[in-house]
Amino acid sequence: MFPLFRIIRFILEGLPLSMANPFFWTVILIIWLQYKKTADLEERMFGFVRESPGRKVLYSILAGLLGGIIGSLIIVFLGISITEAGLTYVWPLAIILMLIHPRFMCFSYAGGIISLFSLIFGFPKVDVAGLMALVGVLHMVESLLIYTTGDLNSAPVFVQDDKYGIIGGFSLQEFWPVPIMMLAVTAGQLPVQDIVNMPEWWPIVKPPAEFLERGDIVYLMMPVVAALGYGDIALSRTPRTRSRSSAINLMFFSTVLLLLSVIASRIPAFKYLAALFAPVAHEALIIYGKKKERQSPPLFAPPERGVRVLDLVKGSPAEKMGIEPGDVLLAINGQQIDGEDDIRMIKETRPTYVWLDVIKPDGEFKTVEMTAYPEGIGMLGVLVVPKDQDAPFVVVEEKGLLERLKKLVKRK
Repeated sequence: MFPLFRIIRFILEGLPLSMANPFFWTVILIIWLQYKKTADLEERMFGFVRESPGRKVLYSILAGLLGGIIGSLIIVFLGISITEAGLTYVWPLAIILMLIHPRFMCFSYAGGIISLFSLIFGFPKVDVAGLMALVGVLHMVESLLIYTTGDLNSAPVFVQDDKYGIIGGFSLQEFWPVPIMMLAVTAGQLPVQDIVNMPEWWPIVKPPAEFLERGDIVYLMMPVVAALGYGDIALSRTPRTRSRSSAINLMFFSTVLLLLSVIASRIPAFKYLAALFAPVAHEALIIYGKKKERQSPPLFAPPERGVRVLDLVKGSPAEKMGIEPGDVLLAINGQQIDGEDDIRMIKETRPTYVWLDVIKPDGEFKTVEMTAYPEGIGMLGVLVVPKDQDAPFVVVEEKGLLERLKKLVKRK
């Protein structure tokens, strides 16, 4: 029988050691800088920050801690060890690949390349099955975090589309510091009180053959820190629908990779398949997601009449009246709306009574109203999709450092 409760206790005792690691706080600093960048963009678009970077970081830490517990349980249950897993080679390669493009800073690419080099050239010496299984678990944890929190910090953006012009969308950027417990295989004796006897079927992911031949090997639980991130853009679907679709696809990818890793730990020929599947399938998922999003009709395209709402300020008059993203505002107090300037008149006149003519995304026509005596309504609190081509803050795909340096040299 699997000693679940004792394993959970060891995990909970070990995770604080991961959080005491300086790398954990380095990851938190990087996450804070990313959220600070998003906050600066929100301030330029809305005039204020909707959610402070510090609060976002706190949510990320809590979610990452929960993800670390789940990931640690999966690692221990499968018996995935990092002995000869090649992490000392994977991290530097992941950073080098990031210079080509930010999305390449992923263990799927670096781990797959290192594993293939090990299989073909014999260097570096890597436990391919263990490394690929570790990549699978990290992506499985990532998919769970994306599914539950991937849309929490979505930020409204404008995107240039060849067919529709400037369209609205949401940038999905999430980062998580994940303290996690990994296993290392060693030979020797441990104090009896620290030993947990595992079932005969364990481990599911077998270590290298030279360790299996020994009768005195033990698995040590080691606290480490992983950094996970999610970057996407929602144009044809809501942020929640987009993030959850990505999470389901990533869960399928990680499950297949884990199955291939389990088989590879028993049948050597499958190591090649697992090492190829990780980078190729991961890249295919990204290409498929982007292509589907671009080919689908945008959810926030500018309408022929009125203006389309992209996002709302929490607690604003518009939100209180029931306005939602995707609604088309036709008129304010009977006056037709053609752009943002018509909405700004509320700030100038501060009416005590406002009614809006609205078309919902399903085509339903509604009139909503609100009163505010005696101070009046100073703002509506909506961000709308611009109709002109001179919209600020148009988002383009982020390039790698090498590409940006190349453009800088050409300019000079």
